[in-house]
Amino acid sequence: PQTVIHNIVFWTNGFTVNDGPLRRLDDPENAHFLESIRKSECPKELESADKRSSVHVNLIKRNEKYPEPKKKHQAAFQGVGRTLGSSSTSATPEETSSTSPLNTAPNPSPGLVVDESLPSTSIQLRLADGTRMVARFNLHNTVGDIRLFIDASRPESATIYQLQMMGFPPKLLVDPTQTIEQAGLANSVVIQKF
Repeated sequence: PQTVIHNIVFWTNGFTVNDGPLRRLDDPENAHFLESIRKSECPKELESADKRSSVHVNLIKRNEKYPEPKKKHQAAFQGVGRTLGSSSTSATPEETSSTSPLNTAPNPSPGLVVDESLPSTSIQLRLADGTRMVARFNLHNTVGDIRLFIDASRPESATIYQLQMMGFPPKLLVDPTQTIEQAGLANSVVIQKF
């Protein structure tokens, strides 16, 4: 049986579940949830579908207001329009203004260079600020190299965080010397958790 972990953070102006949106304490829709917490019971919405799995709920109290996530800039559509059922066979797109593509990973830190002659992989990184990006690494690169890449791409962010590989169950990446190949991270999704 697997253990499912949920983090509930109580703020002065509400609460969040697993880094989700802020929920109000006085909202009637949250009454059953909060009553379960008050009784030291697991709220129904957090129960695992697999009854053999155990659920662990971490309650965290923060004596501050919930920090609103930064609004992400929505870029305009940069693709090419096609009319369905059109008799036109032209496959040459019209010239459009050139801007950088969405979710492009920043240049890696100077110490991290991907050697294309060696086996490499793409890893999707989901950062705590909501950013998703895809980065290339060689299989001999380490979990520590992934952390350095994240730190270089977000120098203003906190450097105390955990990385976990998405899956069932999620796998914490605690050994910074473990290679991407050893950790089974090739073509995977890695999540940053504060």
